[in-house]
Amino acid sequence: MSAARSPCALALLCCLVAAAFAAAAPRTAEAQQAAPPTIVGIGVVGCVNFGDRITVRGSGFGRAGGRALMLRDPNVSVDLPVSTWTDRSILATVPKHRNLARGKWYVLGIQESRSGTWLSGQGRPLQICDDEAVSLGGGSSIGVLPPNPPDPRPEPRQPDPRRQVQQPDRPQPPAPGAAPPLPVPPPAAAADPDQEADEVLAIAASLADATALAQQVTGLGYAVRSLQELPTLGFALLRLGLPAGLDVPAALAALRQAFPASLFDANTLYEPDAAADPAGGPRHYAKALIGWPEEGPGCAAAVDIGLIDTAVDGQHSALAGRRLTGRSFIAAGVPPAPPDHGTAVAALLVGAPDSTASGLLPAARLYAAAIFALRDDRVVGTTDAIARSVDWLGQQGVRVVNLSLSGPGNQVMRLTVERAHAGGMLLVAAAGNNGPNAAPVFPAGYPSVMAVTAVDASLQPYGSANRGGYIDLAAPGVDVWSARQGQGGRYNTGTSFAAPFVSAAAALALSQAPDAAPDSIRRSLQQGARDLGSPGRDNTFGWGLLQPPDGC
Repeated sequence: MSAARSPCALALLCCLVAAAFAAAAPRTAEAQQAAPPTIVGIGVVGCVNFGDRITVRGSGFGRAGGRALMLRDPNVSVDLPVSTWTDRSILATVPKHRNLARGKWYVLGIQESRSGTWLSGQGRPLQICDDEAVSLGGGSSIGVLPPNPPDPRPEPRQPDPRRQVQQPDRPQPPAPGAAPPLPVPPPAAAADPDQEADEVLAIAASLADATALAQQVTGLGYAVRSLQELPTLGFALLRLGLPAGLDVPAALAALRQAFPASLFDANTLYEPDAAADPAGGPRHYAKALIGWPEEGPGCAAAVDIGLIDTAVDGQHSALAGRRLTGRSFIAAGVPPAPPDHGTAVAALLVGAPDSTASGLLPAARLYAAAIFALRDDRVVGTTDAIARSVDWLGQQGVRVVNLSLSGPGNQVMRLTVERAHAGGMLLVAAAGNNGPNAAPVFPAGYPSVMAVTAVDASLQPYGSANRGGYIDLAAPGVDVWSARQGQGGRYNTGTSFAAPFVSAAAALALSQAPDAAPDSIRRSLQQGARDLGSPGRDNTFGWGLLQPPDGC
C-alpha cells in the first residue's frame, strides 16, 4: 500500500508547490511595481561623447534579462550596450547612433525590453557633447557622483573653457520651433558682489521641462553647468553659465523674455550672520535667560534637526559621539570655509551634556548640510546650494531646519522656502546683522520663514541686529558660549547664534505634536513668548523672548 500511495503523494506535493508559486507570483509583481528602478547617480560631469562608458548607480535595477538601459526624448529611444548589470550598478557605453545628436539632452532610464514600458519614472538627464573635443575621452570611465555633484568649472567665477561658444559673424535664422534669438546685450555693468558673476539659475516644473529648456538655452550659447531634480521641492533646478560678453542682468532680462513660463534669477550669495568675537568677560547665561534647564527629561527628545551652514567639526569633544549626519553641497574645486560657524551652531543644538558646550537637545539627530565656501576672502553660500540642501533634508524627513545666514532676496530662494513650508517643513533663519535701519534680509524676510533676532544677558537688543515687521522672536545671541573648530570654545555674537534656540524649541514642540503643521508650531512659540519692549508684537523683538515648550 505504501508503494501505491507514492504516486498520489507525489502528485499532491506537485500541486502544493504549483499553488505556492502561483500565490507568490502576484506578490512578486506587486513588489516589483512598488519598487521601481531608482537611479541616484550617473557620474556625468558636463557632457559625454560617443564611446564613453558610464557607471549608473542606484537600486531596483533587477536582472539584465528583459530590461534595457535607454536614452530617449519625445522622438528618440536608443538602447545602450551594457557590459555589467547588477541590481545596484550598470556599466554601459554611449553608442554612436544615428538618432543621437551632438549637443542634445536626453533622459537616461530603464525600460522593459518586450513591452517598452518605462520603469524609471522621470529618469536622469544626460547630454551628448556638441563637439568631440569636449568629451572626457573615448572609452573613458565615468564614476558615480559623490554626495555633492562636481562642478564642471575648473575655477569659481570662470566660464568653463570646454564650453566656449563660437559667435557667428552674422545672425542665423532660428530653426522651426526653436526659442527666439536673444537680443544683443548692452555693455556689461560692474558685477554685483552678492551674486555669481558668470551664471544664473533656472527653475522648471519637471525634469522633462528642464531637459527641454536645457536643450533650448544650449542652442543660445549658455552652458548647462548642472541640472538636478529636487523631488522634495517639486521642481528641477538648472545652473546656466553665461555666453561670453553677457552679464547677469542682461541674461536674466533676455531669458525671461524668451521663456516667460520658466523662472530665472541670479545665483545669489548668502553669508553667516556672525560678528567678530566680542571683548570683555561675558558669562554662561543663555539657557537660564529663556528658562531652558541644563538637564531635563523632555530635552532628551530624539528629534531630527536640519542645519544649513559651514561644515561641522564632528571630532570636537562637544560633538563626538553625537548623532550627526553631514553632506557637502559645495562645488568641486572651491575651498570650503573653516568649520567654526557651523560647529558653534551645531554645538548649541546638540552639544554633549558633559562637555563645555552642552547643547539644547543633546539627544537629537542633526543633519548638517555644508554650503559655505571661501570666495575672495569671503565666506559665502550660493542659492542653488541652499535649495539642494533643503531638498536633501526633506528627503531625510527633517521638518525643522536652522538657517543662520542671510542675503538679498531671490526668486529661487523664495520658491524654495515656500515649497518646503508647504511640505511641512519649519524653517528658522537669522534676522540679520545689518543694523536697525537696514532693509529686511532673506530668507528670514519671507513670510514662510521664522525670523530670529538677538538679545544680550540684560534683554537688550543686539545693536547690529536688523529690525522690522518680519521679526518673529528674540533669543540669546550676544556673548553666547559655544564650541569652535578643533577643541575648546569661545563667545559668539550675532543673530546666527540666536536662531538655534528657536530651532531647538520648534523641534521639541514638534516632537510633542508630530502631526502639527509648521504654522501651528510657529503660533505656539509666538504665543508662549515673553513680551519685551512695546506691548505686543514690535519691530525690535517680534513677539518677544523665546520660552521653551512645556516638558523641557
